[in-house]
Amino acid sequence: MLKSLLIALPMLVCGIFTVELLLSWLHKKDVSQGWLSLWALVATLLYGGHFFYFHHSTSWIPLSDSIYIACNLAVYPLYLVYISTLTDSRPFSKQPLMLTLLLGPAVLLGIAAAFLYTQMTERETATFISSYLYQGVYQDLQGLPLAQSIIHVTAHLVFAVQVVAVMVTGIRKIHRYNRQLKYLYADTEDKELAGITVILWLFVATSLISVFVNAIGREHFCDTLQLAFVSVVFSTLLFSIGWIGLHTYSLAIEMNQDAAPLEPQPAEALTSSDSYILAMQFDQLMNSEQIYLKHDLRLDAIARRLGTNRTYLLAALRQEMDTTFNEYVNRKRINFARQLMTNNPSMLKSEIAARAGYNSMSAFYRNLKTFND
Repeated sequence: MLKSLLIALPMLVCGIFTVELLLSWLHKKDVSQGWLSLWALVATLLYGGHFFYFHHSTSWIPLSDSIYIACNLAVYPLYLVYISTLTDSRPFSKQPLMLTLLLGPAVLLGIAAAFLYTQMTERETATFISSYLYQGVYQDLQGLPLAQSIIHVTAHLVFAVQVVAVMVTGIRKIHRYNRQLKYLYADTEDKELAGITVILWLFVATSLISVFVNAIGREHFCDTLQLAFVSVVFSTLLFSIGWIGLHTYSLAIEMNQDAAPLEPQPAEALTSSDSYILAMQFDQLMNSEQIYLKHDLRLDAIARRLGTNRTYLLAALRQEMDTTFNEYVNRKRINFARQLMTNNPSMLKSEIAARAGYNSMSAFYRNLKTFND
């Protein structure tokens, strides 16, 4: 009973979040949650393959193993597509060629495995299952069973390459997204991907554990204690990813509504005098109206006030003041907050934070520590 529960636990976790995410997607029409629900569905089928494998349901293994191979090679690329929908203005989901490259190996190797199972005799199938799948031995295999083992080894190798590529690409995308937020918004705490650090490390942890388990082979995890460890770890990671995904939304489309590039670039169209004038106009506007005290302040709004675009304004701030929009605004806010604290020692910190333009105390304290000059 305990072993059956351990075997089914990751599948149940993924199945529950599949339903939750689908309902959330149908209600909110958030594209990223649609892709995450597809990821959760594929992960459910993946761990369904584990369920039949560890239960030694040999009559179902030709079907479940073929699905397992396809899902195992699709789950990480789908997670990358999900990250891309959160971080990119033109995500992988809108690039048919990229989707083909990411999901093609899963489809091809899954079909190849299924086809070989249909061509193998019952004896060949039984030999392959007992020798390769449960003992990890392939030296004595011949003919179609040997070809099937080659498909499985290839799938393991492709999986390892996928995990590394997806992990590196995903981390870079998340870091770039957070960096772009700081270019555009004065307040980033409530705009960053929810639990961004948690997502990042869960992604890394799940990747490393997956590579480890696939490298060793499932046949080495039939012992109840070893199975319990892997099952609980994966279930916890999957639950965390699903829970965070339910509460994560992106500003990638909003961030790129302006046609001007978001990344600061050398403003070649600006002369040094134009750059200086633009920076001084920005500084004068911010100080004369104390705009930096406004909540949810955005660079695009300031650029429009100055009759320019965000690319030129970002370049001017960098070249003339050696700062970013986020840093400039928060330094001003903290200076204002320190003045309030000096002049009003009995004032509540929450009121000081609100008057200084902060939406949360955590953001206030973090910036108070950062700008301590």
